[in-house]
Amino acid sequence: MKPVLYVLLTIAIVALMLLGSNFAFAQSRTDQYGGGGGAITGQVLGFNMYNQLEPIAWATVIANNGQYRYVASSDFGGYYSMFVYPAGNYNVTVVEPGYKAYSSFVSVSPGSASTINVYLEQSHVPVPEFPSGMISVIAVVALSAALLAMRRKRRNL
Repeated sequence: MKPVLYVLLTIAIVALMLLGSNFAFAQSRTDQYGGGGGAITGQVLGFNMYNQLEPIAWATVIANNGQYRYVASSDFGGYYSMFVYPAGNYNVTVVEPGYKAYSSFVSVSPGSASTINVYLEQSHVPVPEFPSGMISVIAVVALSAALLAMRRKRRNL
């Protein structure tokens, strides 16, 4: 097999693996800030069209105290985590296309961990384009290109 086929097959396999894997997001370390802040963690869940709760991946979680703004994304299990500094009161907002925005206040103490689990309701507004669908398109295109290259190779032999 030619190197091009190996590259195309590798791209397809990696794209398929990304569909079901959990990504680890970079998180701030508490020792970077001298311990004067705290963590905000939780899980983002949403109701699907069958009224069942499921984890929401890639939801944007924003913590804002009026002076500082921190942003995190939920992973494929719906979990998020962020370290906020300084300690104090934060407005936590969760937004995701297709769902109603959620907002809540949390008080963060130095060295503490506050948990906010979020249950999003569908907004019933259609989402025109969803970025996670591109991974499956890339996988299909890469597999198709690999099959066409193999077919051409056989014809040339």
